[in-house]
Amino acid sequence: MNTSEAIHTASRRLHGMPRLVWWQLKRVWRRFETTIFTRARYSEPKMRWMGALGVFGFPTYYFVWAKLLPQPYESLGLRLFGSLLFLPLMLVSLWPSRLRAWLPLYWYLAMTFALPFFFSYMLLQNGGTVAWLLSHLISVFLMVMLFDMGSFIVTGLIGTLLAVFAYMLAPAQPIASAALLAYSPVWAFAIISGSVFSISHSMSNQARIDAIIAATNNIAHELRTPLASVRIATQAVDRFLPLLADSHRRAVEARLDVPELRESQLARLSKAMETIGREVEHANTVIDMLLVAARPIGNVQVENVSALECLHEALERYPFGSQHERSRVSIGTAEDFQFVGSRLLLVHVLFNLIKNALFHTGRAGKGSIVLSVHADAGGQRVVCHDSGPGIPPDVLQHIFERFYSSATDYSTGLGVGLSFVRLALERMGATIICRSTYGEFTEFTIVFPDLLRRDN
Repeated sequence: MNTSEAIHTASRRLHGMPRLVWWQLKRVWRRFETTIFTRARYSEPKMRWMGALGVFGFPTYYFVWAKLLPQPYESLGLRLFGSLLFLPLMLVSLWPSRLRAWLPLYWYLAMTFALPFFFSYMLLQNGGTVAWLLSHLISVFLMVMLFDMGSFIVTGLIGTLLAVFAYMLAPAQPIASAALLAYSPVWAFAIISGSVFSISHSMSNQARIDAIIAATNNIAHELRTPLASVRIATQAVDRFLPLLADSHRRAVEARLDVPELRESQLARLSKAMETIGREVEHANTVIDMLLVAARPIGNVQVENVSALECLHEALERYPFGSQHERSRVSIGTAEDFQFVGSRLLLVHVLFNLIKNALFHTGRAGKGSIVLSVHADAGGQRVVCHDSGPGIPPDVLQHIFERFYSSATDYSTGLGVGLSFVRLALERMGATIICRSTYGEFTEFTIVFPDLLRRDN
């Protein structure tokens, strides 16, 4: 590379830095959003009961602290606001599909108000009484049980700061410095132990994932031997079947006493051999997909790869169930480009996209699939578009999350396919975007940014 080319390349990369930084920020936000959604989804079965607890608990404890065991400060208005805030959670089963995508965000909003904000605010307003010191400590442990470490820190920090700000606007009691100072070590211990508990929970989740991957690896490898035996046996039968059929015809012509065997039966035998062979190839491809998904992606070697060649290889190697199934997949725009990455990974990414599209268009009984490669002003892209049933809005933004499952989930199996797709593409500096209109189409777009390419 000469000096002018080096200057041009450096200038191009420098010009692309803001875009790269923006992509990195989006990636961090997506991961944080994924964490929030996952934890909220695990809490969803309890949301109705938590909602009921908030709706009735806020006014009930107003009666306790204002009448039975009077405290220096109480606020019926704030408690009624909390009750109204928790009412939609109590009625979560009635939420329409188009609003359920906002449920995790609403859950965190309600819990941030109910735990760090409300208890911190009431603790400050009551001058650090024993009752509210204990109540605040209980709220910390509730947050530990409900949130992961990241969400625990973020919601706790936001809620506490808002409580301090609200107290400064209208203090009812002076800050009890001595009581709060004595409480600080206990509060710090609760925070630290909560963080450790959250880390242990994350480690146990990772251990579960590792165990599933290890089991998948073992099962996949164990299936190789019987499948190879079936393939060899099928090839042997397929090889000698024409000879046996010819021998049977000659025996019939010679008027020997042989069982009747019609031509249609011979044709069915030949077709059965083709079906067995096709199913073996399909099973081997699925095993390959499982093994690639289980392999540490960071260990995969990268090279200069042709996107169009990967697309053709994926179509040639994919084990379609029938010729009709193959006819539903076609190639559209074919503007090839080179990228630095892994041919193996991109082929298996396309396998996953084709498998999902075939499954859901087949289940809906409608839709064709078009794969295309683009290299134009819009960037370097590989697109998988199907005119099938589409994806519901509340599912769309979460389809790339590991183990995500839903009654209308677009991913198939254990929910690791599309999660692998995103991780594999991120390893190659690419990203994937999904657009869908429910009932009309689904489109996955793989984007390879120009600034991440290497010059030859």
